[in-house]
Amino acid sequence: MTLQIAFFIGSDVTSHLTVNAAIRSLAGEDVGIHLFYTGQKPPSSAPRERRDLYFIEHQLTNGVLYPYLDAANVPVGPYQTPLAIAQTAPGRIRSERVSEINSPALIEELVRKGVTLGFSVRCYQKFGADIIRYFSEAAEHAALLNLHPGALPAYRGVLTYARAMANSEEHAGFTLHHINADWDAGNILSCVTQPLDYRSSVLENMLRHHRSGAALIREAVVQTTEGERLLSVPQQESAARYYTHATPAELTEFQDKGLELFRAEAVIETLVRAFCVGDDSTARGARKLLRDAVVDAGILA
Repeated sequence: MTLQIAFFIGSDVTSHLTVNAAIRSLAGEDVGIHLFYTGQKPPSSAPRERRDLYFIEHQLTNGVLYPYLDAANVPVGPYQTPLAIAQTAPGRIRSERVSEINSPALIEELVRKGVTLGFSVRCYQKFGADIIRYFSEAAEHAALLNLHPGALPAYRGVLTYARAMANSEEHAGFTLHHINADWDAGNILSCVTQPLDYRSSVLENMLRHHRSGAALIREAVVQTTEGERLLSVPQQESAARYYTHATPAELTEFQDKGLELFRAEAVIETLVRAFCVGDDSTARGARKLLRDAVVDAGILA
């Protein structure tokens, strides 16, 4: 029986690269994939550094690169836009945008599609009691899991890679854990870390690690298709620390330590390599379009 999987996906570049990698890794598995894309509002009242990070993380893909590639109708690179993913395998992969993951209509849709395994990939919305209950009762091996960019329980919350680098950690990575009523606090299935490169920005480090996060997803899917129970362990609350958005003073502290949240040119090159073929005219056009967008946003002089 085909396993039906749901991905609840944020609008940021790390989550989109991770989901692309996960889908590619599951090409040979007997699974149906349902992609629910969510959005995040720009932080209009936040410090300039956070607003610039939002533009680089969210707008460059959704507002600039994806419309260009979808209109170009040319062969794509290793990864695909959300529209192209759905068009490539319409019988196996379905895609839609949702505004509220806790809506009764979405839960009814999960029931109709027979979804029993869910992954939140930087979804940004808090899962409520009803959808958590649905996955707890949907089937014997059903689960609702979160792929968290940070080593739990020490790095709960947001900007965890920045916090890890500010704390001079040697490694950072992704944790796959069950979703419960509290943020980033459910039982842990697996965690993978990789060395941090302090010559690169925070976002570059996250992007470089995205395949390791995708590998955790694949492992959970394969175990479920083989009828294995997903083993997990409780988090050690005494070691837990939750980080909120950085204050202006903390952002200044990051800078004083020589840390950059992002480097626009590095992100642009990552996107071109991921979504384009070689250095053809489409790739060159994408690179120019992305650079122009960053300059127009006042991020590059």
